[in-house]
Amino acid sequence: MAWAAQSEANLRRAAADEEDAIEKLPVTPGPIVPAREQLGYLLLEQNHPDIAVEEFKTALVNAPGRRGALRGAAQAAEISGQK
Repeated sequence: MAWAAQSEANLRRAAADEEDAIEKLPVTPGPIVPAREQLGYLLLEQNHPDIAVEEFKTALVNAPGRRGALRGAAQAAEISGQK
């Protein structure tokens, strides 16, 4: 199960990197749940809140004010003892 979870994290990271590299036009909608945000939640589930915080921060740079990313970042920060 651990190997499968790690593999899934690596695939999600690759998907997030790929998604970040695609320029989005202002008239086209973005992803429903950005891959970077999904990666943050996956890392939280795998008990890696320090890494998850960084992924949520990146998600918020790409999509400022997203409620899911803000909530995930707050949760990860609380678990890891960050402010």
